[in-house]
Amino acid sequence: MLISEGFQQTPYTLPPAWDSATPLKAVIRRLVPKQVYTKIDGDCKVFQERIAGEMTDLHGKLGEAKLTKYDQWGRRVDRLETSEGWRGLKRVAAEEGLVEIPMKREDGPYSRVHMFAKTYLFTPRGGVVGCPMAMTDGAQRAFTLFGTDQMKRDYLPLLASRNPDTAITAAQWMTERPGGSDVSLTETVAKPVSSSNATANGAEYIIDGFKWFSSATDGDMSLALARTSGEGSRGLSTFAIPMRNPDGTTNGIYIHRLKNKFGTKYLPTAELSINGAKAQLVGELGRGVSAIASMLNITRVHSAISCTTGLGHCLAIARAFAQVRHVGGKNGGLLLHNEMHTAALAQSELVHRALLQFCFNTALLLGKSEAGVNEKGPTHSESMRLRLLTPVIKTFAADLATSELTKCMEALGGQGYMVENEIGTFIADCNVERIWEGTTNTLALDVVRVIHGTKGKALAAFAEWAQSIFSQAPKKHASSIAELISDLELLGQAVALYQPAKISRAAVDPRIPRLILYLIGYIASSAHLFEQALWSASTREEQDNAELDAFAFDMWVHSGAARATSLSLRDMLEKSDEVRSGERKLEELLVYGHGGERVAKLQAKL
Repeated sequence: MLISEGFQQTPYTLPPAWDSATPLKAVIRRLVPKQVYTKIDGDCKVFQERIAGEMTDLHGKLGEAKLTKYDQWGRRVDRLETSEGWRGLKRVAAEEGLVEIPMKREDGPYSRVHMFAKTYLFTPRGGVVGCPMAMTDGAQRAFTLFGTDQMKRDYLPLLASRNPDTAITAAQWMTERPGGSDVSLTETVAKPVSSSNATANGAEYIIDGFKWFSSATDGDMSLALARTSGEGSRGLSTFAIPMRNPDGTTNGIYIHRLKNKFGTKYLPTAELSINGAKAQLVGELGRGVSAIASMLNITRVHSAISCTTGLGHCLAIARAFAQVRHVGGKNGGLLLHNEMHTAALAQSELVHRALLQFCFNTALLLGKSEAGVNEKGPTHSESMRLRLLTPVIKTFAADLATSELTKCMEALGGQGYMVENEIGTFIADCNVERIWEGTTNTLALDVVRVIHGTKGKALAAFAEWAQSIFSQAPKKHASSIAELISDLELLGQAVALYQPAKISRAAVDPRIPRLILYLIGYIASSAHLFEQALWSASTREEQDNAELDAFAFDMWVHSGAARATSLSLRDMLEKSDEVRSGERKLEELLVYGHGGERVAKLQAKL
C-alpha cells in the first residue's frame, strides 16, 4: 500500500494564541482596571498575528549556535554564530517591548502583568529567546536599584530599547565549578584598578576567573559575582562586564566550550574563562549577593511563567488533536468525547490554571514593588509576601508544570512522541527550570531564610492575607476552606521549628523545608483560585465563568498532590526526633547503601 492510500489522519491546527487564552484573559481582567485590560487586549491581539506569521517562520529557522575559537592564522577569535531564527526572534522581543514595558511603566503597577502576558504568548514560538530577555530584564532592574547615574545613562536605554539595531541583551554569571548554586565558593576574583576609590559604586576593577554555566553567551554584557575579600558570600561583589571593548576585541572573555545540553539547544550556553576583563562595581563592595538578588528575583518569575506557558501550549496541542482524532473503531467518535481522556487532561488543565493564578498575582506584586517616585508603592504586607513567594513560585511552577508535560505527550499517543509535534521539545526545555535560578532544595532553604530573616513577619503577612480571603467563603465551600485553614495551622507548626531558639537544634529535620515550600505554594494558588471564583460570582460580565471557577477551586484544594503534601508534613511533625533521625539514616542506606557511611567516615578522617 502506498502512503497516500488508506486512512489519512487530519493534522491538528492550533487556534490564535491570545484569542484561545481564556484562563489567562480572565485572571488579567480581574487584576487590572478596565482601561488597562483594553490596552493589553489590543496589544496582544495584534501580537498574536505576528506570532502566527513572522515568529512561526523564524521559529522554523532556529539552529544551534556554532563556535569558531581560532581563525585561519591561529589567532583566538571566539566567533559565536547564532542562527537566523535566533537573531530574528531577539529582534521581535525587542520590538514588542518585553523589557521596555516594565521599565517604562506606562501601566504603572500593572506593567508587569502586561509584559508577562506578552511573554506568555511569546514563549512557545520564542525558541528560548525568553532566557536572554529575562536576564536583560533582570539587569535593567539591578541597574535601576544599584547602578550609578552614569551606568543608568549608559545601560538602561539600550537594555530596554525597542529598536533592535541598538538594543543590547545581558547575561548573568554566577555558577562556578566548586559550588554550583552555592556562590559562597566563588573562585573568580576582582582587583581594583585604583585603591583610592575601590569601594565607590562604579569603581573600575579587573576580573579573573572561570564561569561554568553562562547562558546567553551572545549577550553584550553581563552582571557577574566576583570575590573582592575574604571567604564566603560576604566577600562577593557584583560587577558589570562588557563582552567586548569599544574596538570590537574581546574584553578578556574567552569561550572554553559550548554546553551540550539536554534541552534549550538553540540557546548558546558556555563555559567562560575571564582573563583580565575590565568591569565596574555595581552597588556596595561586599554586598554582591544582595545586588544580584534583584536580578534573580526577576528571572525566577520569568522562569515560572516560562514553564507555565509551556504547559499551556502543550495542553493546546492536546486539545487540538482531540478535535481531529477519531477513536473506538469504525463507529467511534472524536477523542474529545472520550470522558476518560478528558478527565486525565482536566487534571493537567487544573495545574495550568492554578499556576496562571499564582504567576500573574505574583507578577502584580512585583509590579507594585517597582513603583517610581511619583507612584504609590506596595504595602508592607505585599512586600513581605513578594519576598516569600518569589522562590516558592519558581520551584512550585517548575515542578508541577514539567510533571504534567509527559501527560500531554501521552494524550497524543504515538504522535505525541514525534519531535515534529513539539511536546518533546517542551519537556526538554522546560525541565531546565527545575535547575536554573536555584534547585528545589536551594530555594526551599531560601524560603526558610526569608521566614527566619524577617523574624516571621513574611509568613505572618502571608497567613493574614490568606485568612482574609478564606473568611469570605460561602457555605458551599466550607469543606475546602476547612482544609486550607488546617494547612495554615500546619504551616505555622512547621515554621515554629525554625525560630531562633530552635534553629540550631539537630532535631530540625532537613526534609521539612521542601514541604514548607510546597505547602505555601498550594495555599497561595488555592487562595488565588478562590479570589477568581469570588470575583466571577460577583461580577455580572463574568457570571458564565462562575460555576467553573468555583469547581476549579474545590477540585484544586482536594487534589491528591495538595493533600499528600499536608499529610507528609503532618506525619513528619508528629514523629519524635529519634524516629525522624532514624528515617534519615535509613534513607541514606536506601540511596547509597553502606557505602555512604564509609564515605562519611573517610571524610571525617581527612
